[in-house]
Amino acid sequence: MQAAYSLNSNELNINFLNSVKEMFQNKNIEIIITDKVESEFEQYSNTLQERLNDYKNNPDSFLPIDDNFWKDTEARLKARHKKAV
Repeated sequence: MQAAYSLNSNELNINFLNSVKEMFQNKNIEIIITDKVESEFEQYSNTLQERLNDYKNNPDSFLPIDDNFWKDTEARLKARHKKAV
């Protein structure tokens, strides 16, 4: 199971900790804390949203998805996984 939280450090309190403890009872967990900066995922998500909007406004200007798209996506996911490990 995974849970992701995005909050201000001022919002951290005992209730937050208790909710995490209850959700992951008797499990080993890993907690990673980072500043809220625009991550690779957010950049990619924003780019996809822009492309979707472009497509909605002018669908005839887009080419169909080809093998290169899937190869690039696979390479990107493999690279991200290697960074996480």
